[in-house]
Amino acid sequence: MPRYCLDSNIFIQAKNGPYGFDIAPVFWDWLELQADQHNIFCTHSIYTELRDGNDRLAEWAKEHKERFFC
Repeated sequence: MPRYCLDSNIFIQAKNGPYGFDIAPVFWDWLELQADQHNIFCTHSIYTELRDGNDRLAEWAKEHKERFFC
């Protein structure tokens, strides 16, 4: 199965739109599962962009650094 490299817009638009943490926590669980199965990943620059925010997404990125980000 191919691996997919996700860009920051996936996370930002999900958080700000219909997949917010409080609206669709199952989406975030699914992302974590896909990362654990090595189906998705992100570059370190994406991590830096998300981490430097001042919101729940920045916290989430820091909590999942080892799981998602190369």
